[in-house]
Amino acid sequence: MSTATVEKWGVFEAAFKGPSGGNPYLDVSLDAVFTHKSREVRVPGFYDGDGVYRVRFMPDVEGEWSFQTRSQTAELNGKTG
Repeated sequence: MSTATVEKWGVFEAAFKGPSGGNPYLDVSLDAVFTHKSREVRVPGFYDGDGVYRVRFMPDVEGEWSFQTRSQTAELNGKTG
């Protein structure tokens, strides 16, 4: 698991390699669930071109957050941080 430090209201971004064939805007879905204590926040991901998918999140409380991706595409599913 990788760690990153982001200030409250700062933007955390994670990038993942995935499929670029077909129409990745329509054929691939990606989201991430960010967890802080018992709270969960679902954040949609997006295709950024060249086989790169991104998730951006802005924490609204201080403390340790973790995330796990969800996708029907195996190479994007279950990534954590």
